Amino acid sequence: MGRTARVLALLLLWCPISAAAHPGAAEKLEILTQRIEAQPGDQGAYIARGAAYSHDGQYELALADFRKAESLGEPILVSYELGVHHYRIGKLDAARTYLDTFLERFPNYPPALEQRAHVLTDLGESDAAVAAFEKLFAAQLRPNPGLYVSVAKLLAAEGETGVEAAITMLDRGMERLGVIPQLQQYAIALELERKNTEAAIDRLEALEPMLGESPDWKVDMGELLMLAGRRAEAGKLFDEALAQLETLRRTVARQRVLEKLQKLHASMSDQS
Repeated sequence: MGRTARVLALLLLWCPISAAAHPGAAEKLEILTQRIEAQPGDQGAYIARGAAYSHDGQYELALADFRKAESLGEPILVSYELGVHHYRIGKLDAARTYLDTFLERFPNYPPALEQRAHVLTDLGESDAAVAAFEKLFAAQLRPNPGLYVSVAKLLAAEGETGVEAAITMLDRGMERLGVIPQLQQYAIALELERKNTEAAIDRLEALEPMLGESPDWKVDMGELLMLAGRRAEAGKLFDEALAQLETLRRTVARQRVLEKLQKLHASMSDQS
């Protein structure tokens, strides 16, 4: 294993707590403090405790641990967590500088690529943010679907041509990850934004195997069919959704669906 690979392995092992244990912040900090007391020269322990302090909002203690960590080994190994820390406290330019420094050594480290993309987004540098997300997609086998939505929103903000690019980005995500409601539903919203109702219907139909038995899907599809002038089909779905809702336990979410259904029924009556 080369030196860079060894360092990357160290980065992944910095958090010594089992994810299955789910310790609280105080417990995790106590464990890390005990580790530091036992091994005061352990750079990784200071980085991990600094990250825990930062996540817990104890920013001065976090920065003190990061500075100590810089003195115990290569400072660049602290740059990722310093970037996250400065992003967390709203110092975006400093966050980008630290992340850029880290990525010069480890250009394909997904957490740093993702954090940098979010920094650029918040800085308002949309083109650079999209490029940063593209690097992340190239470095990860299965990116978080929500990241494709983040990129699509950046693209859609550019106007009509941006909406087309945003839909293409969402379709790229689904080609890679499968048909995911989170991506398809945003694509539906964009299709409606550009008045492409039939495309929106086709996309919602693609979700039928996953969601078609729910009253939510029936109400949403009925609404699209109404927009397309297919009132008889819409009415049938509305009736099916209402019958389902009457048999299901009432929840806040289902109450919202029922209220939406009532408004759509009223709208259909007004158009009669």
